[in-house]
Amino acid sequence: MSIQRVSSKWTKTVVLQRSRTVNEYIPVTRQYDRQTLERMTELFELNYIKPDHGTYGNGVMRVKTVHALSKPPTSDQSNAEEDITAESSSQDMETSSLQVTTYELQYGTKQEFYPTLDELHQALEERIQRHLYLIQQGIPLLKHEDLPFDLRVLTQKNLKNNWETTGILGRIAAPGKIITNIHGGGRLATFEELVLPHLQATGLQKLRSELYRLGIHTAVQLQKSFPRLKEIGIDIALDETGRPWILEVNTLPGIYAFGLLPDKEAYRRIKRYAIAYGRLPSKKKKTSRHAAKPQASSSKVKSRAR
Repeated sequence: MSIQRVSSKWTKTVVLQRSRTVNEYIPVTRQYDRQTLERMTELFELNYIKPDHGTYGNGVMRVKTVHALSKPPTSDQSNAEEDITAESSSQDMETSSLQVTTYELQYGTKQEFYPTLDELHQALEERIQRHLYLIQQGIPLLKHEDLPFDLRVLTQKNLKNNWETTGILGRIAAPGKIITNIHGGGRLATFEELVLPHLQATGLQKLRSELYRLGIHTAVQLQKSFPRLKEIGIDIALDETGRPWILEVNTLPGIYAFGLLPDKEAYRRIKRYAIAYGRLPSKKKKTSRHAAKPQASSSKVKSRAR
């Protein structure tokens, strides 16, 4: 029986929101439209807009809402102000200071600025091209050497057919990028390397345990709707307080990246499970294939000799 994959980010989000435990970790996420864009930019300074179907961070955009006050009128703008009391003058100065909102749109390393929501929406529509996109509350990420990072939590079916979280790795964004994906120029790091500078050792262990449990809760919840799942990779953001958030869940997670980390025993376990449920070919199958080739060539030699 084949391993089940679910490509729609929205479908997976809806399923996870049904779990009270998992839903607490999910940022506000909606299907994109003009009205939702307006509401989300009112609620959150940062918002990420991403395709419902997509990999490697392709098509991900970030909107930053910037509020600023316009300059109040100078003292020589009106002679009448000389007759106003200091108190009323102060009040007039406050009311005359208007709030100006600008929207910063970034994709890749490119930044564009729009003075109105309608112009921002038009620019987004040109890039969305009638495809289904999601808009998600942006989480200000913790940083490593001034670069934002996130975590990938891998959870797999073990040899007893139970869910087990088998690894956590870190991904650091390339300079100027809004995504941490390795295909977008990011680089790998260990969980300890990234988290320990922000948390004490006890806090690190507590977070690790929380993420291991979260991986299992997430997998169990998804399996209720997708019974043939065997593995998931969860992209986790840590906000400035160290609180974890689920950015999205991948049902075809990368495995080989874990082999680049120092913990080789964990990587061997990851591969052992992946072989057991059919993600990776077994060594026996590889051996039998190689063994079959000489036999075939031998039979050809005999037939030629005849």
